[in-house]
Amino acid sequence: MVGGPPSEVWEPLSEDVRRTLELLLDGDSDVHRGLRAQIPYAQMRDGGCACPCVYLRVDPGAVAAVPVEKALSVVAGASLLDAEGGHQGEAMLFAFRGLLADLQFCDWEDRGPGPRRLWEWLGHRYG
Repeated sequence: MVGGPPSEVWEPLSEDVRRTLELLLDGDSDVHRGLRAQIPYAQMRDGGCACPCVYLRVDPGAVAAVPVEKALSVVAGASLLDAEGGHQGEAMLFAFRGLLADLQFCDWEDRGPGPRRLWEWLGHRYG
């Protein structure tokens, strides 16, 4: 799932990515509720970067898009914390035209989450 050229193969969400999305979208806004409803319909493919980034897609005929201000919008985010609780970067979830599109991890130290699962790497959430 991580590194190398981007995969062109779409696959079901991994349990790790699914749980990460659920935590990033745990808010009570209409946008968060609408995006959570898209998770069962989402697919993923490797983003091709060293961080564990993934592209997401949702069939627009399967579930409703949510209203967003811009065509490409950051809809949720979180701090990334190392095992000792130090701030290591940011996670950002993007939607394109109201559908889940991209889960990006900006890991300043390029060490990744280590042995932890992606969702265990999330700290303070916002968005």
